[in-house]
Formats: sequence, structure tokens, C-alpha cells
Amino acid sequence: MPRTTYAVVAAIALAAAGCGGSDSGDDAVAHVGGTAITRAQLDQTIHHFEDEASAEGRPFPEAGTAQYRTAERELVALLVYRAELVQSAARLEVPVTERQVAQRLRASSSEEGEQPGAFARGTVRAQIAYEHIYRKVAAGVPAARRAQVVRAWVDKMKRDYSTKVSYEPGYEPGS
Repeated sequence: MPRTTYAVVAAIALAAAGCGGSDSGDDAVAHVGGTAITRAQLDQTIHHFEDEASAEGRPFPEAGTAQYRTAERELVALLVYRAELVQSAARLEVPVTERQVAQRLRASSSEEGEQPGAFARGTVRAQIAYEHIYRKVAAGVPAARRAQVVRAWVDKMKRDYSTKVSYEPGYEPGS
């Protein structure tokens, strides 16, 4: 996923931001094909953005507010997009391996012994998936047209997944 997309999602989540329930961490909030996006994954993502907001001296919406529910829905959309990328890379026969994720995390680790969290692992996995997709889809395309071709492919991916993505009540973006 391009860095600008993360920035947009973060800005939406932080600016707009519903209430956390008592869901079990194993409860699904969405499904992408056969992959469940769990409440635990959503909680980890929310925690990441809360930490980022705190580090930047910005408030994060309070749990139980309409702004928090909006943030939850936007972050579920981020997790869905990541799953779509990873599944699409696998379908294109350029899957992301655990080794690739671990190598990228080691290369970008700022502190010795620091263990990346689930959000960081998911971010790296989605970035590598996007890179694999980009290389596969843009292969042989003149440089001036690559971004356009890849953008069209991602748009098609989103259309294709429109029937493969489902949300639990209250978690669909815009609900």
C-alpha cells in the first residue's frame, strides 16, 4: 500500500473517528474471501494509531464516541485492503513469504532486539504484496504508463473483491 494511502487512512481515522465493544479477540469484524479480520487485529491497529497520535501530540478519539466508531470502521477498511493485496499477490503467483517479512523488518528495525508488533508486520506484508503486484502487473509496460496500469489493476482488484468482502454489523465503512 502506498505511503500516501496510509497517511490518508490515518488522517481520516484521527480526524473523524465508534465505541469498543466487549467482543472476543477471535470475533470477526470482516471477511476477505476466506480470511477473517478479527477484533484482535482491529484492536492492535487502533492501539498503533493511538500510540502514533500520542507521540505526535494529537488526540485520538475516546472509546465510546461516534468519532471512535468512525475510526474503527476506517481502520477495518485498511485491514481489508491489506488482506486484498496479500491474497491478490498470491493469486498472481507472487506470494509474500514470512522470510521476506522478517528480512524487511530486520532491515528497518531501529533498535536492537526490538520486536515489531502485529501492526508493523501487517504493514510490511502489505507493502511487499503491493511491490510484488506492481512488478508483475507493470512488467513490460513503458515507465510513463506503469502507475496508470497499476492503478487500473488495483481498481479492478477492488471491484473483484466487492463480492468477496463482508463486514459484521457496524463495521462497514460508511455505516
